[in-house]
Amino acid sequence: MFGSFIPNHISNHTVAGFLDILRRIQRKLHIGRRYCRKHSGSNRIAVDRLLGSFGESGGKKAYPGFLEKQNNYASIAYGRSDMAYAGCEIIAVYNALLKLDLTANLRELIEDFERDGMVLSGRFGTAPYAIRDYLKGRGLNVETEFDPERYDELACRSVVSILMLYNDRRNIFQKIHTVCITKDKEGFIAHNMYGDGRTIGPYKDITGLIAGINGGYAKGIVMFGIANAEE
Repeated sequence: MFGSFIPNHISNHTVAGFLDILRRIQRKLHIGRRYCRKHSGSNRIAVDRLLGSFGESGGKKAYPGFLEKQNNYASIAYGRSDMAYAGCEIIAVYNALLKLDLTANLRELIEDFERDGMVLSGRFGTAPYAIRDYLKGRGLNVETEFDPERYDELACRSVVSILMLYNDRRNIFQKIHTVCITKDKEGFIAHNMYGDGRTIGPYKDITGLIAGINGGYAKGIVMFGIANAEE
């Protein structure tokens, strides 16, 4: 079946590299600049209206300030797309920055990735290496892992992780999704997994977490383990 060919026969490293080629072509052609100018004012209004000063919270399982409701963000533009459709990578970066007690401004993150990070003007989201490069630019330590069998080890030695995955390894047309994964004494928790306010977890390890996504058909592409520079 054609839909399963890429997830099961093309290496994760190749997929990430191809997305980065598309990112670099777009950056070289300065395609993102006009989107930054066009969206800056309207996105400021949309972000303030949706998030206010406090982000999202509420309910006993809430994580104050973390973004979990991507499905509500259709009014926030990202390139030629919007944050509801293509904003998961930016939301994962936002949540990771909060976990690290760093400043996170959603509108500014959108502009940063519009300048350098979009794939096909945002219609295919954000290239994974753009995430890595942005975080390193913030002075953070970032480790990259393509082998799902090593995700657990990386997550354990990181403060927070970002995971890009296939929603369904049987069908590439179910798209790619990216989540921030935090950990506490109860285990690992994935944020904004379904975009409806729910977190998933805690799980004792990343292997179990991935197995619990979409009926067990999710498949990891790349994980970034992140820590402050002094850690």
